[in-house]
Amino acid sequence: MKIRNVRASDLDRILAIEDAWKTTPHWSRRQFQAELENPSSLFLIAEDDSGVAGYGVLWTVPPEAQLLNLAVAPERARRGVARTLLQALTIMARGWGCVIMTLEVSSRNLPAQALYESVGLRVVGRRAKFYNDGADAILMALHLP
Repeated sequence: MKIRNVRASDLDRILAIEDAWKTTPHWSRRQFQAELENPSSLFLIAEDDSGVAGYGVLWTVPPEAQLLNLAVAPERARRGVARTLLQALTIMARGWGCVIMTLEVSSRNLPAQALYESVGLRVVGRRAKFYNDGADAILMALHLP
């Protein structure tokens, strides 16, 4: 698996992955395009011989980084793609001078919560009824050594 920066030509596949999940809210092409142009954004994809397997978006405003979006093609789920992307984003955030990474995850997304906990993120708060479907947002943080 190769991790690289996203190019504009990747957006159709990224949108297909985004739309494949029944979670809310979905990002638009315009939002993804804005991340391509944002100098504070780390926007990476994981790909192999079959193409784009997943993507991740992380904002870096040292000393903090915030994971905004992480998704894997459903047919590639539970094969280490998300973990690989998360590790790459974490390493790059450290290199940009970030010492803490935060994120919000739906209280209904138990697989994502388990992944985040497995790499050291810890629950630091909760936002009630944060998502459009009424789910709470679980706030998580990781101190980057």
